[in-house]
Amino acid sequence: MRIGLVRRGSRASTPRRLRLLALGLAGTIALTACGSGSGSDGGDQVLRIAMSAGNIPYPSTPPNEGYEGYRFVGNNIYDALTRLNLDQAEELPTPQPSLAESWEPSEDLTAWTFKLRQGVKFHDGTDFNADAVVFQFDRMRKPDFEYYSATDAGRGAAAFRFITAWEKVDDYTVTIRTSQPYAWVPWDVASIYIPSPTKVKEVGNDAYNQSATGTGPFIMTEYVDGEVMELTRNDDYWGNVPKLDKIVLYPQAEAASRFAALTSGEVDWAEVPAPDSLAQLEAEGFNIQLGKYPHGIMPRFNQFRAPFKDNVPLRQALNFALDRQGTAALINDVGYPASQWVYDGHPAFDVDNNSGYTYDVEKAKKLLAESGTQPGTLKLTMAYPTGGSGNMFPDVMMQKLQADFAAIGVDVTLEPMEWNTLLTASLEGLDKPQWQHIDILWASPAAGMMPSLYSTSFMCVLPGGSPNAAGMCNQKATDALLTAAQQPDVAEQDRYLQDMMGAAVDNADFLFWMHDLNLRVLSPRVQGYVHPQSWWVDFTTISME
Repeated sequence: MRIGLVRRGSRASTPRRLRLLALGLAGTIALTACGSGSGSDGGDQVLRIAMSAGNIPYPSTPPNEGYEGYRFVGNNIYDALTRLNLDQAEELPTPQPSLAESWEPSEDLTAWTFKLRQGVKFHDGTDFNADAVVFQFDRMRKPDFEYYSATDAGRGAAAFRFITAWEKVDDYTVTIRTSQPYAWVPWDVASIYIPSPTKVKEVGNDAYNQSATGTGPFIMTEYVDGEVMELTRNDDYWGNVPKLDKIVLYPQAEAASRFAALTSGEVDWAEVPAPDSLAQLEAEGFNIQLGKYPHGIMPRFNQFRAPFKDNVPLRQALNFALDRQGTAALINDVGYPASQWVYDGHPAFDVDNNSGYTYDVEKAKKLLAESGTQPGTLKLTMAYPTGGSGNMFPDVMMQKLQADFAAIGVDVTLEPMEWNTLLTASLEGLDKPQWQHIDILWASPAAGMMPSLYSTSFMCVLPGGSPNAAGMCNQKATDALLTAAQQPDVAEQDRYLQDMMGAAVDNADFLFWMHDLNLRVLSPRVQGYVHPQSWWVDFTTISME
């Protein structure tokens, strides 16, 4: 077992390593793969993955690197009280039992009692129980707790927006309380991973990533920051024991690098390779996976200040200026135009307001004039990621956006950012001095994957008193969201969420740009893969032919 957090001074060396791989000059990955038992000899069940992240996600609770960290690291090392049913592709996944076997809300939806699964062991052999749940909740929410982790608290704050208290009832029962009637606790707890309290106490928060220990289907057996993570099957897993012996993760931020690694046989799975490579990949027998799922590129206007604060016509003008079909064509139709934050057919899609924003240059120019802006006078700065989890193809998409806005007389300066830096800006808020120069911020939300996630983008003021990170305050949308969250009936929740979506479209609160089709490409050796309507994947169903 080799677990080492190796940081070689600066992340600046990572792009060079990726370029070498793309040129076929980096033998390191191939050697590491063979050393991990990931070759095809001996019949080993080893799946090697080229991630779009610029670094291996930290195996903390939760991981970093966006939802790619959850998909490949979090959901494999850890379990939560609930889990999504990702072993099917027919419908949007919903919360199912995991470390909790069942749960029951109070009549007023302010207290949820979870009955925990008995007989579950952490990877270090210690017992999972109610004390472990309380330990992790305290670790993420109580600053005076000895093992409080400010880093994990920041990354996992969204799951706790309405959760105010928790308590052990007995060794296998916990109760979670909320600040208001709230129906989405089972969704929230699906992303609150439970680590071994024994391991956290033994190594401390600062060293924990080198010793990450959960109850999940895979055990971390190798971790070299910036290079590789190896996950080995947990033969004593309480649930469906994986078919794979190992998963080996490589960070490869450049689409060309992922394509090169796949076609050279160095990996078996590539996230979002270059879209113009799909014909070649299909001809060579690779499996192209595409499908609708809750994810989109929906940039956010800085509504803390001019020019977008209280200026609906300007926000509408830029929405009408976007040539979404042209953008889709540039990326070989692995994404498609968005008319709302969620796609047509999603239960929260507002069918009464489904026209959205078409490509209409003349209407955009007219609205620009109504906004009080003369063509050629408006100069904007837009921040976007250079790569990273679920961001499709930012460079080519941003160049198209820049040209579209120039066509109506709006000048956009593009500001590329490392993915985690952009995530920090989206969490801290565009009113902060270091981010307030940004006029438009790229956003790639899990658009409708979990209803509890809407609060980040749609609420004027988040529970706890923090303002919307982009300064957006559409009271009609906020009220609809809060009402939806208090409905015990799912159909009623969806009805109010549709009202929220319609209010956001009317107010042009986002750049409604593109929906993603969840592109990934697999070697024909990969069997049993299910392409879910989710960011996340169930790796326990997968085997290697």
